[in-house]
Parts: sequence; C-alpha cells; structure tokens
Amino acid sequence: MKVIHITPSYFDDVSIIGGGERYPTELASWMSRFVDTTLVSFSSERKSYTQGKLKCETYAVKKFIKGSKINPLCFKYLATIFNADIIHIHNIHTLVSDVACLAASFLNKRVFVTDHGGGSSFYINHKLPVFRGYRQAIAQSQFALDFLPTTLSKKAIVAKGGVDIEKFCPDASLKKAHKILYVGRILPHKGINYLLEAFRLLNHSNYKLTIVGRVYSEQFYQDLKQLADGLNVEFIHDADDQRLLHEYRAAMVTVLPSVHKNCYGEYTPVPELMGLTLLESQACGTPVICTDAGAMSEFVDDHCTGFVVKQNSGEAIASALHQIVHLSPTEYAGYQTRCREWIEPLSWSTVVKKHLDIYQNGQ
Repeated sequence: MKVIHITPSYFDDVSIIGGGERYPTELASWMSRFVDTTLVSFSSERKSYTQGKLKCETYAVKKFIKGSKINPLCFKYLATIFNADIIHIHNIHTLVSDVACLAASFLNKRVFVTDHGGGSSFYINHKLPVFRGYRQAIAQSQFALDFLPTTLSKKAIVAKGGVDIEKFCPDASLKKAHKILYVGRILPHKGINYLLEAFRLLNHSNYKLTIVGRVYSEQFYQDLKQLADGLNVEFIHDADDQRLLHEYRAAMVTVLPSVHKNCYGEYTPVPELMGLTLLESQACGTPVICTDAGAMSEFVDDHCTGFVVKQNSGEAIASALHQIVHLSPTEYAGYQTRCREWIEPLSWSTVVKKHLDIYQNGQ
C-alpha cells in the first residue's frame, strides 16, 4: 500500500496553524513505519527529502489565493497521485484539497479526508460535487465529526488521537515542581486571560504559572502581561521539544482554557478539534484541566485524569486548580497512573492502525 498525505500548509518550524499542520505530519510520520508514506505540502521552493522513513515532497508556490497562506495556487503536486493507492487529504476548504480530490477520484483512487477547521475563503466544493469523491471522512473527535458538512458527516468515522507515547512519557527521576502549565499559541480564543484570572484567585505564592507558546496576537499578549502584573508568571516563546517535554513532566497540572467567545467578543466555532496539549500532558503523567469548549472534554476523564470546567470562567478554573494542588501524594499518584492508562488507546500506533483499517475497508 502506498499512501499520500496532502496538507495545504507547510509543516515545519514556520508552521502557521499549529495542530492543523502538526496532526498530518505526525500521522504521516507514524504511518511510514507501517506502509510506504509520502507527505505532500507547499513552500517557497521545491524540495524532496526524507524524515526517517517518511518521504516529504514540498512544491514551490509563487502565489497564494487572496493572500491566504493556507490556500496555495499550485498544480504540480498532482503528479504524486498517479502512483498512490490511497490519498488522504487534510483540510476541506482549500483549492489544492478540492483539486486533489477531483483528480484522485477521476483516477479511481481511494480518497479520504480529515478536516482541521479553518480553511480559506476560496474553494470550489460549494460549486462542484467534490465531496462525492471522498470514500470517507476521518475525524479526530466526535466534535470534529459533528462539525463536518452534512455530505461528509454521513460517511464519516471517528479515529481519536493521537499522541507519541514513546516521546511523551513520565520521568520518575524528575520531581514535580509547584508549577501550573499552559502550552499553546498565544491567541485570544485560547482563553489564557481566564487562566491568569484563576491563578490570581488561587493565591498560592509558592506556585508559578508557566505559559509556553508563540505570540500570534501582539495585542492579546500585551493584555496578558498586564493581567500577569504582580503574579509569579513566566512566558516562554522559544521552547524546543526537550524543554517542552521537561515542562510537561515537571508541572503539577496543565491547563487548556480555550473558549468559543473570547475576551474581545469574537466567536470561534472551532476552538479545539482535539487539544493536543491535553494528550501530551497526560502521556507524561501530568493531570489536566480544560474547558467544555470544542472537543476537549472527549480527551479528559473528568475527575479521574483531570477536570473539565465551564469556559469563560476564571472561578471555575481556580476551583479545579485548588483541587489539584491540595491532593495528597497518594491521591496525586493515582491521577498520574490513570493519565497513562487513559492515553494508551490514543497513541499514534493505535491511531495509524485504525486509519490503515479504514483505508482497506472504507466505503
């Protein structure tokens, strides 16, 4: 079996989406351990290289439609489809996705799709029957499935996960610090302002709040720094993989406080289709707190591996934090054990095997 994954936006250190790019990259990389797999994307120059067993093909783009970095104007990538058995397209509302689906289905290839939210303002699936070309849609959560257009949701299946449990794992030699952790982009819909409010309400001077993530909204970042004034808060914008792993392992709890309606009154219909931070933290044996926004509640065993609280509420987050920081050592160890057990079925190996089964048996 030869599988091609096509993602419209680039998938390395210049990532512009985050999880929407990381997911297809990780999926393809782990799939390459089992079958011949190629990841196709776009950048400023043509490249062919390998990452482990994964083949990577990037196609040069001189123009982005309406200036959207996730909607490249390119057709040369279609050459990769001819020798493939399976074409798995990521994101539904881009021109490259629509054209790839039409071309692959015309060639009688088995075509699948996973949407990661967002998309561009220019595509053709609202004018042409593109969605008919997909054998199935594969959603990473029930929330993601329910968010799909009706034509796709009728032939969709959920494959939850995944997370690299080989990389994200506990370190028994590392002592837990009095630290509360946030990992993710610094954007208004991430709800970090409510976490800062909760940290102030918690009022534990011996605890530190560490916020790890790149700044994607300068206004929001400046507002966060004002909210953090007088608190023991650390911002880290350049964490590499090793630093990130250390932060997960050392923290007492990781919080993902995303919201649908942010502090500026703006509404985001898809704040989290999964919440990769939650998976990585639990894989490291660190309990989590998330809000009830998006799909996050599907990836936390409430009151067993952490807590799911209502969104847009610093008080709700503070209450959950209070419960975590006041656990006895024995109670906290129980949370750690349950985190690892809970995350096992969401490992990339399990997720890839489910995808391969879907490819073989898809409608």
